[in-house]
Amino acid sequence: MREIGIKLNQKFYYGWMMVFMSGLAFFVSAPGQTYSISVFINAYNQEFGYSSTLISSGYSIATTISGLSLIFMGRAVDRFGPRKMMIIAGGMLGIAAFYNSFVSNIVMIFIGFFLLRYFGQGSLTLIPNALVPQWFEKKRAFSISLAGIGNLLATLSIPAFNYFMINAIGWQQAWRVWSLILLVGFVPIVYFFVVNRPEDIGIPMENDLTNGDDDAVKASLAKMERNSFTLKQALKTKEFWFAGIIGMIPSMFTTGITFHFFSMMSLRGVSNNHASIIIGLVALPAFIMPFIARLVIDRYPVKYVFSVTLVFMILSMVWLAFAVNNAITAMMFILFYGTAVAVQAVALNVLWPNYFGRLYLGSIRGAATVFMVLGSALGPLPFGVGYDLTGGYNHVIVGMIFFTSITVFMALSIKQPIKKAL
Repeated sequence: MREIGIKLNQKFYYGWMMVFMSGLAFFVSAPGQTYSISVFINAYNQEFGYSSTLISSGYSIATTISGLSLIFMGRAVDRFGPRKMMIIAGGMLGIAAFYNSFVSNIVMIFIGFFLLRYFGQGSLTLIPNALVPQWFEKKRAFSISLAGIGNLLATLSIPAFNYFMINAIGWQQAWRVWSLILLVGFVPIVYFFVVNRPEDIGIPMENDLTNGDDDAVKASLAKMERNSFTLKQALKTKEFWFAGIIGMIPSMFTTGITFHFFSMMSLRGVSNNHASIIIGLVALPAFIMPFIARLVIDRYPVKYVFSVTLVFMILSMVWLAFAVNNAITAMMFILFYGTAVAVQAVALNVLWPNYFGRLYLGSIRGAATVFMVLGSALGPLPFGVGYDLTGGYNHVIVGMIFFTSITVFMALSIKQPIKKAL
């Protein structure tokens, strides 16, 4: 393995293969993502006659339990490594997809939702985000944003793919196709090509050979040990809590407006046909993220990137509340907001390894996921209550503007934490 590592290092930095494999993991996490599962909901309604409220409630509960349980997956990633856990998560997602082809009642559907969300949306998102930072430091934002294109491609293509399969072969067979894709396609590829970190194959991070092979690898391992926080140490820093709260905002606001988007747009004179097109544009900025990452996120302190994106989100919210009155202005909002969210997401993925190190990244990312889960779970509620009480959404949007404004000061106060002894 040592000789293979040196040979690979001379010709091609193997970290770029990890970027590709992480992008592939993001792509095949699709069976557990909302944009994919939503295509099956109509089939469930027709097959079983359950109300949308019942199925949606089960889905929300399953998602919340799944997200809160990700801390265990994070600890497993630290203990066993991203490679082994990616194999297990991919295999379990394949089994979950196969299980979902046999659901016949609401309890089975709920269990199926939990398995899909935990191993798909949760684990196969968390693990790649813990793998790529192991291989990159100077180009960390750029590499993370490149891997994220896998999720974008899935968002754009998988709903149509699922819709085609359900109409052609039925929803049961569609789930079985996904099971084959994961068990026969994805898992073997991970087994043969994924490596936990560059030091495991005898090369330093990002081909840093200034001190020679052996010295560079030893220095890389020593630096990882020296700079890494345990989860317990990370929890004692304000940076962990501030970054988590900041990360809640796009999760909360995006989920809230997505859930109520068609109602919100109809109040502003935008038809459902136009709204269905506009909502999909939120993912488009991810295409330019590698360039933004290289120009901005990899060059400037994370706290300034956070502050700027939060200000952009505030401006987007103001625009949504007071300026959106047709399809064009709605499109301008979604693209501007989507860009701010995409930049912040990459910056947040960079913050965790930059501030807390690589050694316990899985545990720290798993714990930080709780903020995202709470944001997603709470997001639709205030918008729904606001609409019921006022017949509109502006009061809630103004409240989000106030909350986001507070987090700008949180972002500016973030600095490299100092590791304290346990």
